[in-house]
Amino acid sequence: MRDTDVRRRLLAAALSILGLALAPAAAKATTAVVLVSGFDTSSPFTTSAEECAGREGPTWGDPNGPPAALRAAGLAVFTAPIANTGTAPPPACLAAGQPAPPASATIDSNGDIDANGRALGELLGFLQSSYGVDTVNLVGHSAGGLWSRSAITQLASAGGPRVQSLTTLGTPHTGSFGADLAETLVNGQCKESNQVEQIVCEAVLAVIQAEFQSLGPTAIEQLTSTFLAGWNPQQQLGCPVAVMGGNWLSLPLFPLEYYNASDGIVGQASALGQRATSIMLQPIPAPGFQPVGSQLFPVVHSGSLTFLTPNTLLNQTDVSATTVAAVGAGAASAPCDQPPAPVEAPDAVTPPPATVEPLPQPLQPRTARMPVVTRAGFRSMDTAGNGRRLPRQGRNAVVLLLDGASLRCQGRAVVSAPVLGSHRLSAAVPRCSERLRVRGGRALALQPEQGSALRIERSGRALTLRVTGRGLRGAQARVRIRGHWRPARLGRMIVLPKGTGPVAVRVVGRGRSGERESATAHVAD
Repeated sequence: MRDTDVRRRLLAAALSILGLALAPAAAKATTAVVLVSGFDTSSPFTTSAEECAGREGPTWGDPNGPPAALRAAGLAVFTAPIANTGTAPPPACLAAGQPAPPASATIDSNGDIDANGRALGELLGFLQSSYGVDTVNLVGHSAGGLWSRSAITQLASAGGPRVQSLTTLGTPHTGSFGADLAETLVNGQCKESNQVEQIVCEAVLAVIQAEFQSLGPTAIEQLTSTFLAGWNPQQQLGCPVAVMGGNWLSLPLFPLEYYNASDGIVGQASALGQRATSIMLQPIPAPGFQPVGSQLFPVVHSGSLTFLTPNTLLNQTDVSATTVAAVGAGAASAPCDQPPAPVEAPDAVTPPPATVEPLPQPLQPRTARMPVVTRAGFRSMDTAGNGRRLPRQGRNAVVLLLDGASLRCQGRAVVSAPVLGSHRLSAAVPRCSERLRVRGGRALALQPEQGSALRIERSGRALTLRVTGRGLRGAQARVRIRGHWRPARLGRMIVLPKGTGPVAVRVVGRGRSGERESATAHVAD
């Protein structure tokens, strides 16, 4: 049986449950599917025209991927224009006489989450005015699911096409394990007493910081669990969401459900919108919506991880068939632009007299933004070079390995996994009662320190930092505002400058045994 026949039968089986049938795509439809690729990708704007089939770009262009399946199901399919920072998206695919969207509708795949939500909202408005699309079903891969959620929230009171459903593939709804590791280290400082350990530490931090800069610091910061813990409660989804993820990478004895099992970048708890525990042993709340359906597949996140397996969320017929079924199910549900039930706000500090700046017109949220409350755990750091041993680590220590380094516990190899999809960086969470030996490179171990946490409260321009639990000696706090670090005082309200967006927070002190401990978080506005 030919592959095309297999695909059509899978689609027919999925659609029969929904009472739908395969039919040729209409030349012009008032209902459409809009595909949104994710972090560090580029995609052209493509229309539902027949000549655009298979020309959806590197993310969506696989013949077994969701676009082909959606088109085969008789649905009108568009792709959102997406580009890396400072570049233009690939050339649009348009039929004769079809217009291209304005530049303001292009998403920056390395940029700010809510700015990308505004750009997607502009695109949906353009589709309504120029293509007659009144109802949209969004399908987002990776961070494209977050940008879609932001667009739905911002469009709630701005008019435009009705968003009928959202389907997400490998979206880090509560954060990315790799982004969290980068967060704890990218603003770190090496102050080791041993010169060799200092060199090792600086080498590992240099690689993390290089990856951080090349992929886009804003995007990575906003994919952390601390940022999304504050961002998620601000979003408004009045309809159920279908969520899917990959679980190909399953590591024995890896205790963190936030990462294990995962698609190599996003853990299943995050992709499915479930509560979990961070690498610093802090609770990660669920994103606040109830999925209408969820499913895991034995695949990796995207093509950047095909060195692990060729099967990704974007090239498997079963994933594509499930996507078609999810879109069909969403079409029968309540639209996303209906108001959700009221949510009780968390504890908050009293804001200063100045008012909060509104989002740029014409896109505004329907209701006032709730205060942001989040927590970050403290950690200490150890380093070791080739042939050396790390100090004995606790149960939840995370060891970063550089340039092909490996770990051995009592002569046995310790399994590791890639970080941020990188070939140069991997991570392990060893369960070893002895000291770990490093082979073939350098290693840096992060040990969560239990008993204390950094609590951040933000309401508009008011920011307060507190250390809960046992205190630190000589604790010093800093806040990064518009790219510049400024000293801050614990327990005192900080009034942020007018128009301040997300901020970074870092606290460093000495623990009971004199070890240096630090906590880092990125806080939504």
